[in-house]
Amino acid sequence: MKTRRKQKRARAHHTTTMSALLIAANLGCHANAQEADAPKPEENKVVVTGSRLASRGFLAPTPVTTVDAQELKLTGTQNLEVMLSDTPQFTANQLSSPTANTVQPGQPSGTSTLNLRNLGPTRNLVLVNGRRFAITGPDFTTDVNTIPAALVKRVETVTGGSSAVYGSDAISGVVNFILRDHFEGVEINAQRSVDQPTRTPNDSLDLTVGGNFGGGRGNVVVSVNYMDRDGFTRGERGGWALPSLGDGCVTAASWSSTRPGTPLAVPAGQTCVAAGGRPGLIFSGSSNVPTGRIGNLPVVGSAASNPALNAALIAAGLQNMSTLGAIFDPTGRTLRPYAAPGDAYDLGPLSYMVTPQKRWMSNAFAHYDFSERATGYMEAHFSSNSASVQIGPTSASGNFLFNTNNPYLSPQMQEVLRQLDLRETGTTRVTNGTSSLTTTPGDGLAVLNYNRRFSDLGGRVADTDHQVYRIALGLRGSLPDVSERWLRDLKYDVYYTKARTTETQDQAGSISLSRFQNAILAQNGAAPVLNPFGQNLTEASANAISVASKSKITAEQNVLAGNVAGSLMDVPAGAIDFSTGFERRYAYSAYSPDMFLSSGDVSGWNAARATKGSTTVKEVYGEVRVPLLADKPFAKSLSVSGAFRRSDYDVASVGKVWTSSIGAEWAPTRALTFRAQKQKSIRAPNVGELFGGQGTNGPTATDPCSSRAPLAQQTQAVRVLCEATGVPANLVFDPAVQPSPFITQVVGGNPDLSAETSHTVTVGAVFMPPSVKGLQLSVDWYRITVDDAISTLGGGGIQSVLDLCYNTIRNAESRYCRAINRDPITGQIAAPTYVMTTNANIGGIATRGVDLAGHYNFTRDGIQWTLDSNWTYVNELTFTPIQDLPGLKNRCVGTWGGTCGQPVPRWKGTTRVSMKRGPLLLSARARYTGPVTVDSYALAANPPALESLTNPKIKSYTWLDLTAGWEFSRMVNLTGGVRNVLDKDPPILGSSQLPANNTIPATYDTLGRQLFVTLNVKL
Repeated sequence: MKTRRKQKRARAHHTTTMSALLIAANLGCHANAQEADAPKPEENKVVVTGSRLASRGFLAPTPVTTVDAQELKLTGTQNLEVMLSDTPQFTANQLSSPTANTVQPGQPSGTSTLNLRNLGPTRNLVLVNGRRFAITGPDFTTDVNTIPAALVKRVETVTGGSSAVYGSDAISGVVNFILRDHFEGVEINAQRSVDQPTRTPNDSLDLTVGGNFGGGRGNVVVSVNYMDRDGFTRGERGGWALPSLGDGCVTAASWSSTRPGTPLAVPAGQTCVAAGGRPGLIFSGSSNVPTGRIGNLPVVGSAASNPALNAALIAAGLQNMSTLGAIFDPTGRTLRPYAAPGDAYDLGPLSYMVTPQKRWMSNAFAHYDFSERATGYMEAHFSSNSASVQIGPTSASGNFLFNTNNPYLSPQMQEVLRQLDLRETGTTRVTNGTSSLTTTPGDGLAVLNYNRRFSDLGGRVADTDHQVYRIALGLRGSLPDVSERWLRDLKYDVYYTKARTTETQDQAGSISLSRFQNAILAQNGAAPVLNPFGQNLTEASANAISVASKSKITAEQNVLAGNVAGSLMDVPAGAIDFSTGFERRYAYSAYSPDMFLSSGDVSGWNAARATKGSTTVKEVYGEVRVPLLADKPFAKSLSVSGAFRRSDYDVASVGKVWTSSIGAEWAPTRALTFRAQKQKSIRAPNVGELFGGQGTNGPTATDPCSSRAPLAQQTQAVRVLCEATGVPANLVFDPAVQPSPFITQVVGGNPDLSAETSHTVTVGAVFMPPSVKGLQLSVDWYRITVDDAISTLGGGGIQSVLDLCYNTIRNAESRYCRAINRDPITGQIAAPTYVMTTNANIGGIATRGVDLAGHYNFTRDGIQWTLDSNWTYVNELTFTPIQDLPGLKNRCVGTWGGTCGQPVPRWKGTTRVSMKRGPLLLSARARYTGPVTVDSYALAANPPALESLTNPKIKSYTWLDLTAGWEFSRMVNLTGGVRNVLDKDPPILGSSQLPANNTIPATYDTLGRQLFVTLNVKL
């Protein structure tokens, strides 16, 4: 099938890296023959905001990391989330990025969100010009695709909780995009980037026009952006992206760390190594195949069979069949035993590795000075994002009823079905979608576990149209001083914002399970409409089972806020600054799936029920900073600060909550400042968590009762528990228990959720020696704890529930084991409830670490040099799935996997060196991420031997990026660059890949060497 895109083409090392940075800075200090002037405060790379108080220098208790427009230019940024994911405070977001080729039920698709401190995208707050922007859907996150990169002046990231200043959601911090809202002239920015392996283009064009009016009292800026990113599939990427890989045992001679080896069968009771093999990569496809597979047929001579059935199976040529059953040939008349993994179907070639996106966006800013004390302002935004997801063909998989005299089967297979019918006991009910049928012994109907991949229907495609409207109206200005000492320098700001997001998604390539069941049965004596055996799909039968599903998301957010700030009074050390205000927020969201998605009568896309709800909060807040000493020995300045916010939610389970912060700054000299802050923050549950309808999704997971479980964990204790939870004794640790690497879970909302609560402590120092102009260094230690964290049952996803049941609690009556529903015949995790999880305030999170930043600029021999470095050391990231079991913790630092998610290295950082001489600009950047170990090893109480796992470690990675620019004039500037200059391949993984593509595409560079060129013209 052709794709639908337009074009077709160790710690020692850590220490060394950090030491090199510091040495370079030190050498620059001593070699500075012609020092440049120190940068202005607003140009500082390490600044501090996160406060509504009037600025008195960039030093304050809350550390903020700033990325400016120059960095966007040097990186060739077209999508802001890509640039921010490179910075060490952020972790890649697996489910919302250009590599997220997935559709999550009830959530927006084709969006990009931010994951700060690896606490998740719902626990940080995104602002634009200090105000809340638009929400994308029920999870209340902000799509940064809707923020224009060409207008970004700088991006400020506030470390730690900031609820007292900004309100709910600011648990891990705040990301504030400061846009250019005052501009005169015309600016055109055109950019093209391509990846070298597929030569797929990503084009963007920006036009910005601005000018003054009213005799200079007003200014209007209008900017229009168009972006067109072509996608490409794994098949087009080729190389390491195919075939789809999994973990297995291979012959020692065929072992490779990056390519599939020759599978080696391991005799019962032996390990892979003992059998002469080596744990390695194998081809891992789906056992739902295009010609159809009958699974779970009784093995000849087994206790599940009988003499008559044995004879029928032998006559059909299935005497050597395993529990994975038999596969049809293309004609559908001949079967043979299914051979794994060679017969498996690879879903990878048709799946997008990078999803296509097309975006139109316009922004307008205006302000007008009505008087010296009153300025009216307006912000308007509209964006339309179109994105597509494409994955392999859908399948029908599970237990279905067939006529024993099905005319499309050979006489031998008809006899097999007749014997299966006769061996039934009592009444058996078979449910598929909205169809629910029964069968009894000898009624001419037999239950078959049938698995058919509909490659003849083509791949599955989901097209999304995402539109955002937003307007902000406000009045800001100054108020008269009450006196020279009291209430002076007063500033006010009152505004109202209204934002609305709509998303429609059209999903093609699905089938209706009930229609499939009806189509394979005879109707009124006529032959079944559908012949599912082999490749015999006709136009009529395809029309009989195919469905197109559709969903819609609507989200609104209205904010009315007002603030007054200024100097409360003078004290000997200076002015006491204060800020106080109010805020009222209304947020609404609804997810409306069609009848196929809401009923679950669909195979191809994840089903979900409707979600609808709203929340309203009324808040008042205050903030104060009190100077204690100034210009004293060992106290150039000393001040304390505090803030509070009282929030009143209309959600009864949340109610009235208080948040607060206290802080202090001490500068013993001009060169050195110490800062500290302690904050209490909250995150109120969003509409999706409160009112979300139950839906399904299918992440990668390992069933501990299947052969996919590590051999060391296939113990007798687990076997007993598997049997107690519904796995037939003869199928425990059998491949038939989990034929696919994906397991379905059911998630849903809970209207009784309370707010999450976090406590943040930051302690740091800033060093800016006056004797070395241009040098700024900072170090900040942080600790964030979250209590009553909202999560699905288990706190770490479906894998946590499975592990808690079988490897930790080991009680069949526990809520975790009872959440797992199995087919009593196959032992597979099955409909209707699969693994049933709902939201609950059950978890806890703790993270701590150190941020280090440095900036140094100087001039030597007419060359302007700039050195920037930003690093984070993560000392702890611990998830407590159940706070009632405090001893049960997932310590995720230095790991990745099904429980911990994206890689969390201890060290992550970037360092950039730039030089400018006249019109020439040259810049080099190194991006580093440290080594990690798979969490199935790192979190295990009794970990398996490391050599028994496949690619259990990922080494450290360093990527090199180069940029060059030339100013032809003050009006024309050309910039070009190369990302991943050395063309490093990502780590190649099997069963531990997240979520696909044989690697972890959200974290590691999968595009190979990328080139970009940007032309900027100012008129």
